[in-house]
Amino acid sequence: MGNNNKGNMILLTILSIATLLVAVIGSTFAYFNISMSTRDNETTIEVTNGSISIEHQENANISFTKQPAGTLVASKEFTITGNITGSSNLNYEVDLKVNGNSFENNQLVYELISTNDSNNGTIIPATNEKVTIPSGSNTIILGKGIFAGPITNGAVHKYILNIYVADEANPVDTALFEGKITIAQASK
Repeated sequence: MGNNNKGNMILLTILSIATLLVAVIGSTFAYFNISMSTRDNETTIEVTNGSISIEHQENANISFTKQPAGTLVASKEFTITGNITGSSNLNYEVDLKVNGNSFENNQLVYELISTNDSNNGTIIPATNEKVTIPSGSNTIILGKGIFAGPITNGAVHKYILNIYVADEANPVDTALFEGKITIAQASK
């Protein structure tokens, strides 16, 4: 009868561990569950403890061809709004997703201008100097911001992304840039 009790004890231990794993995985999924909706000029990300939305003055897409050196070729203004139901922080990341860039390396540069309209949380730092954009397709992380909860009326972080042809650049006639500004919930 000793072996039967030992077998039952092992079975109960395995079932307990399996139940605990299912509970941990289920609660982790529920906590980090994200849903997203998109319109032409706005994207909203719903998270368990609130929402983050990005609204573009026009739209998120950026496209241009060869321009003279030193020219401002694109300026995108966008606003990020955070709403948080609890006291947790809500972290976000803004990226410039480059779908195609046939300008040579260092021929394009960007600057980011940042404003914390609500004086809530931490905005993505503004660039002190222009930052180069590599050629090809890639994702450039513009930075991470934080909203501090609770926020009932929506805290606002405003940004302007300016892209220039570098002063010394001499792009070829077929140079083309296509990209898009995106937002995602970020880890700390």
